[in-house]
Amino acid sequence: MVFLVVLLILPALMKDTAETSQSIVINAKAQTIFRQVNSFQNWRKWSPFELGDTNMISVYEGPVQGVGNKHVWKSESMGDGCMRILKSEPYAFIQSLLDMNGNGKAFDEWTFVEKGDGVEVTWALKLSGLKYPFYKYFGYFIESMMKPMQEKGLAKLKEISENEVTSLPIERFELESTPSLTIYDSAMMNIIGAVTEQNFSELALTMSRSRIAAAGPAFAVYYNWTEDAPIRMRVGFPIVEEARESGRVTYFKRPGGTTLKTTLVGPYEGLYKAHLDLDAYMLDYQLSMKNVGVWEEYVVGPATEKDSTKWITNIYYPYTQKPQ
Repeated sequence: MVFLVVLLILPALMKDTAETSQSIVINAKAQTIFRQVNSFQNWRKWSPFELGDTNMISVYEGPVQGVGNKHVWKSESMGDGCMRILKSEPYAFIQSLLDMNGNGKAFDEWTFVEKGDGVEVTWALKLSGLKYPFYKYFGYFIESMMKPMQEKGLAKLKEISENEVTSLPIERFELESTPSLTIYDSAMMNIIGAVTEQNFSELALTMSRSRIAAAGPAFAVYYNWTEDAPIRMRVGFPIVEEARESGRVTYFKRPGGTTLKTTLVGPYEGLYKAHLDLDAYMLDYQLSMKNVGVWEEYVVGPATEKDSTKWITNIYYPYTQKPQ
């Protein structure tokens, strides 16, 4: 009887808040680590809770990442629950709300701070409004229960992130519109290289006959990219001022405005990954693509350099900010 009374009195003296956190330094780019945490679908690869129950039943709701991304699970060993991302600030902070069935509030928080060549990642769990008596006991023992789980999860997150292919750096800037001479065409993906090369040759010949000099590197604008339908494209050379059109060669002013840019140094096989990096960046920051196509600018290529490791290609994504 006395023991029972003590068990009931003790939680009344305990705080209704609790917090535990663990940190680790990961030798990877902040965006690489951030993306592993910013989508609950990725937690399956490193979370100690999901790896601890291979029979866990998971349902994902909302967007695939960022604010609104939600994970609902059922697990015999880990219990049932749900968690939803409330805040997502690339590449610095993520906050999620863990459902406690009205017995308090639980916020799962992640911070990413650059430290030298790596990133210090901190995983914190913050509890408040803990109900008497059981959840106050839960809060009291939270650090001892969570510490080994957080350490295990961070170690796995480190392993995965450090083995990811590094993303290319991406910059934002205001791009000026550029007068150009171009050829508009379309082709299926399996022959797009040959068609592009043919169009560049035709364009260069027309410009040579008209004594029009290129004012910069050749470029290609792509308006869609699908395997089962023709890809619409426009290849061209920038020029100093508007010029007379001839046959398929037309005057075109390449759009300016807010643009993302990355640069690939190496063979064209790397372009696919470069575009994926730009797509991921747009998702991270909730940006929308302008309906003017994306383009590649071939600064150094096979026409002037045989060594493909020295090829330089700029990739541009015109964008707008999504309304909040």
